[in-house]
Amino acid sequence: MTPMMIRPILPRFYEIDLTNKVGFIVSTVLMTLSVVLIALLVGRFAAGKFDGNKKKTALCFIGVTALTTLALICFFGCAATTVKGIVLSLILVFSSYEDIKKRECDDYLHLMIVIAAFIGTDLSSIPNMLLSGLFAGGLMLLTMLITKSNIGGADIKIAAACSFLLGLSRGVIGLLAGMILAVVVNVFKKDKKKGFPMIPYLAAGYMAAYFIQV
Repeated sequence: MTPMMIRPILPRFYEIDLTNKVGFIVSTVLMTLSVVLIALLVGRFAAGKFDGNKKKTALCFIGVTALTTLALICFFGCAATTVKGIVLSLILVFSSYEDIKKRECDDYLHLMIVIAAFIGTDLSSIPNMLLSGLFAGGLMLLTMLITKSNIGGADIKIAAACSFLLGLSRGVIGLLAGMILAVVVNVFKKDKKKGFPMIPYLAAGYMAAYFIQV
């Protein structure tokens, strides 16, 4: 069995010829600019929908998605895996913003993640993806019932959708990373009974797990 690893492609850039280097740079610039434009539009839409500051929200969306795009290109090149990662990051940023503002997440966002999961995916991977989604959703639901925490339906659905996209191994890693991050950041809060938005932490965990190759 191949071990899990994080394997960037950037070092190979120095091994390719000049023509391919130019093509790689042009593709990277065009893809990044396209993502920045989309992030600008999505950020302004989110700010208008949830009564936020349009300029600050747009800059936040642009910064997060642009950096994620560059990281994805460095790890995976200009491939379907990169496109899927960009789509996932945009949806997760929007979901996190909505969770911070409204403590909820629209159902169409979970559906969009499920649809994005099929980008560049072999049909043979679907059983593993289904198992991953069911496991993540079940684990979150069980945690909510046992601990009587403020985990909501939106948190469970976003975890299930992201785990479906990532598959079992990376889905478990992303879920655990997000939950641990949430606990570590909020453990010192004075008001323990007051809830906090869970989706931003899950988003960070799942995006980190996206870069792991199995």
